[in-house]
Amino acid sequence: ILLLIRNPKDIATSYYHFSNGLAFLPSYETWDDFFTDFMTNKMAWGCYFEYLSEWNKYADKENIMTITYEEVKENPALSVKNIATFFGIPLTEE
Repeated sequence: ILLLIRNPKDIATSYYHFSNGLAFLPSYETWDDFFTDFMTNKMAWGCYFEYLSEWNKYADKENIMTITYEEVKENPALSVKNIATFFGIPLTEE
């Protein structure tokens, strides 16, 4: 299992703009209104902190690799190499 996680502040910022751009999701007049809902578990897809907490129970299992979005963005080549190694997929430098 590859678990990709992201910095919660980036999740909140992205979700704020995402929800304001789609008619079927609640939109927010202000960041403060959104942030209150984000921090009090009132999001359409649940609480990101609960999601992280649930996955944290399995973080040390050998069949789970956790990687952050920030790591992938900072060094995509190394991230792909590490992911391939985890899944046992041979790669060439190409």
